[in-house]
Amino acid sequence: MNLEKLVRAFSEYDYLVLTRGPNLAYAVGMPDAVGLVIELKTGQATLYVSRLDYARARSVAVVDKIVAISAVEVPPRRPGEELVIAPSFIDLAKKLDGRVASDSRELGVDISAEIMELRAVKDERELGVIKEALKITERTYERLTHIKLAGLRERDVAALILKWFLEEGADGIAFDPIVASGPNGAYPHYRFGDRKISPGDSIVIDIGAKKGVYCSDMTRTLGVSPVLKDAVYAVYEAVKAAEKAAREGVPASEVDKAARDVLAEYGFAQYFIHSTGHGVGVEVHEMPRVSPSSKDVLKRGHVITIEPGVYIEGVGGVRIENMVYIDGGAVVLNSTPSIL
Repeated sequence: MNLEKLVRAFSEYDYLVLTRGPNLAYAVGMPDAVGLVIELKTGQATLYVSRLDYARARSVAVVDKIVAISAVEVPPRRPGEELVIAPSFIDLAKKLDGRVASDSRELGVDISAEIMELRAVKDERELGVIKEALKITERTYERLTHIKLAGLRERDVAALILKWFLEEGADGIAFDPIVASGPNGAYPHYRFGDRKISPGDSIVIDIGAKKGVYCSDMTRTLGVSPVLKDAVYAVYEAVKAAEKAAREGVPASEVDKAARDVLAEYGFAQYFIHSTGHGVGVEVHEMPRVSPSSKDVLKRGHVITIEPGVYIEGVGGVRIENMVYIDGGAVVLNSTPSIL
């Protein structure tokens, strides 16, 4: 995966020790491992896993050595099984002799922020996997447009989305689906419930499939009600303004401002209550932050969302969310129309 990047980035240390699931996903594609130790002078990587995961790790993780860790040797180790007996990976890693960089303050110099910055810049391989995840998400939206939603409960639609993700080749979900119909669309972090969708409802659908360990994130508002028609066009124009502003070297806060300025012109400023976007990678929310207070500057290789919205309590909401790749300017990765 990204072992070589990590070795180059932290070469001043003797060891790099990773313990957090997203960082393990980034490094070796196995977020449920218990820890990773990289000897930075040689580049040798040793992945530590539960005994339950030892055979699977040997088949999927590309590292120099895989070691199972257990508190007791029950049952006895099998022939060829690399096993270490220790209370925990933390206890084992504390015995390393040298300069240690880690995403755990308990183990060495905390380089969590540096790893987040490294993860934020995607190479062509990572971008390709993210595109695959997004294609699965878009194919699912296409299927949604060919069924009658009125009469279904929000949870029925969420169930279809999860089923179709798997049928389309997803390896998981980036987050629980949001299916917010009618007045529920006014809640940005709503999930789904028992409300039946009525004819004429606006439905905010925010979903993201995973491919491998990489996420996608996309929102469309289906079946826009007449009362939200102006909001739809305002949000659409805000998306386009933010996409135009998103360029290499531009502060992320300026991208956020571009979206807010458009919504203010339409009279919807007070109804845009979250940030304009965020980075996407092995986590669905990672650097850079695209918000009014963000100190991040866009770099080539960043993959971000642009997702302004309007939320009117008691009425409903509108959100349009695209994923863009920074390559000089913003390359929009979505092909699905913004207004469905």
